[in-house]
Amino acid sequence: MTQQMQSLEKIVGTPLFVTRGRRRELTEAGQTLLRHSHEIVSLCKQAMSASGLSQNTGVIKLGAPLEIANDLLPEIIQSFVERWPGVRVVLAVERSGILMKMLEEGALDLTLSTWRSGSTEGTRVRMLSVHWIAAKGWQHRPNEPLPLVVTDAPSMFRRIALSALDLDGWTYFEKFTSRTPAGIRFGIEAGIGITARTKSAFRSDIEILDTKLGLPSLPHVSYYLHRSLHKNRPEVEDLYGMILERAAKDAAVTP
Repeated sequence: MTQQMQSLEKIVGTPLFVTRGRRRELTEAGQTLLRHSHEIVSLCKQAMSASGLSQNTGVIKLGAPLEIANDLLPEIIQSFVERWPGVRVVLAVERSGILMKMLEEGALDLTLSTWRSGSTEGTRVRMLSVHWIAAKGWQHRPNEPLPLVVTDAPSMFRRIALSALDLDGWTYFEKFTSRTPAGIRFGIEAGIGITARTKSAFRSDIEILDTKLGLPSLPHVSYYLHRSLHKNRPEVEDLYGMILERAAKDAAVTP
């Protein structure tokens, strides 16, 4: 050990140890060298770890409308990133029509959509109920047109709301419109009016008005999973399978 210490001091060119009785202690230079050696070992470990992940890196691009992203994806994405720690997930939250176009153009690997078919044939993974929704405590003023919070055209939820009210003979006006689900959420939280949407599109307290005011009933909406027609990488196929597996399990326990 003494010979190794001496060799190390010769290489460094400065004393690294000092003798105190029977003990040898590090000099200030020795402590500095020890600290740097720990840093070097740590960097080596990081480099080896990164090298080990080099076969498990990349980007996966997934699309989903807001309401189905909130309802279905959180636990799936959590499991996926644990299984593929080197893969970066990019999530595009948009309307179904936009997402389907992105998929066709190769900007997405997978997408959830209300469209059953396009350039690809989708697999149904979820069916969500559409409700009349307003802010907690919202009150409709009698004898006044029903104030609506709706997305601008073209929009499936807009079409559902207006068609139901027209068929039922309701008087209404579009008091607040937005292109995005975030804008609709803002309009509802601000108490501006009511909308036709799924509960999963909202995180704050809302009120379901289905049995109030005599509003017409609304349909269910189906969501389909599509994947790119291009040859998909293993991580894409894995996420595709995970979504289908989760959907099948949920369907099995749904009454």
